[in-house]
Amino acid sequence: MKVNWDMSVLPSGKLAEYVYVTDSAAQLETELEPLIIACVDKAVSVMPENINDDSLYLIFEFDDHRVLRIVMTDDTKQQESAYGIACDMSSVTPYLAESDYWKFKDERFADIVKHCIRDYLTTCGAFMRYSLVAVFSEGDRARTELL
Repeated sequence: MKVNWDMSVLPSGKLAEYVYVTDSAAQLETELEPLIIACVDKAVSVMPENINDDSLYLIFEFDDHRVLRIVMTDDTKQQESAYGIACDMSSVTPYLAESDYWKFKDERFADIVKHCIRDYLTTCGAFMRYSLVAVFSEGDRARTELL
């Protein structure tokens, strides 16, 4: 999926942002997984700029506002790298309930996102070149799940 990232410069570094908009359950069913993969690929593509001696975690945060943030951090999960990724998927919520796609049945949106990331990372050769621990969080970095 082709994603046109908007680049922002923040005091803490750079942020690549994308707002995903869908208008049907059918569109969501075909585009959600490629969208998440595009987010992971963008995060992996900036790893050479982000990695330093203190880098340990690649955190995938999915919050209550349906925004997926991907950041690299140190061992405390507090000191973020200079480059982050954010994808707003809030437009998806109404269409998840309408969908009869088997991957979406009886799943929370956060779990759908987490499973897609996990599945993709297992085959992402570019990610495997780095000694980082991939974790998933639903907003609380003290409570993360290993991917």
